[in-house]
Amino acid sequence: MFWLTYRQHRMQLLITAGLLVAVGILLLVNGNAAADSPDPAKLFKDLYTYLSWLQVVPVAIGVFWGAPLVAAEYERGTTKLAWTQSISRFRWLGVKLGFLAVLATLGGLAFGAMMQRWVEVFPTDRGDIAFTSRFDNPVLFTMTGVAPGAWWLFGFVLGTAVGALIRKTLPAIAVTIAVAVGLMIGLSNVRDGYAEPELVPLGKEPVGRVVEMIRDAAGEITALKVLPQDWYWRFQWTEAAILTGFSLLLAVAATFAVRRRS
Repeated sequence: MFWLTYRQHRMQLLITAGLLVAVGILLLVNGNAAADSPDPAKLFKDLYTYLSWLQVVPVAIGVFWGAPLVAAEYERGTTKLAWTQSISRFRWLGVKLGFLAVLATLGGLAFGAMMQRWVEVFPTDRGDIAFTSRFDNPVLFTMTGVAPGAWWLFGFVLGTAVGALIRKTLPAIAVTIAVAVGLMIGLSNVRDGYAEPELVPLGKEPVGRVVEMIRDAAGEITALKVLPQDWYWRFQWTEAAILTGFSLLLAVAATFAVRRRS
């Protein structure tokens, strides 16, 4: 089953692997140039303009990996053959979903690790921290650390679940795009609520992102609510846990959809 799954989806796997290799080479070349450059900000921005589009890769994973996984089988009628063999529907879906879910997660983690290393190359002693902050920049936040692994996993399982429920590839693709983009926007808007901000008295330099100003009865600012920069990993694991939870629920939904339909 594993070999068959690879053969059926090798094109998507090879294209994704090629994308990771290409991105890795670009990051390596740009990072090496920035290490000794008198203007690393320019080198960062030149590449970041294009790399920022890669935040939609989880959507592409859902569209090209997930949505056709079950929906295309229904459309071709191959489920009737597969499910009359000795392999049960549960095992059939479990192997396909599990094998590709692991690969999607590993691909996302590899991408996040490469992006993380690239951002860390840029010096923080020449005022460059403002534009390379993984915590303050929502695009970098979703493309570094462990978040990409969770996002790629979610995109894939979302596409699979929608395809299993709708059983038509094109409608499944449309729904996958809408839901994935909607969740991306939604989480970016509530991300600051992952933890209660720290209260910093006025006059003390805040080390982090100011999310609220506390005023007294006269309207004077007396304190600041701040999300410290060192909470980056705390927020990363929180978002990863949320997305993993959604992915598990979607996997259960896909399983029930496949087992209940002929």
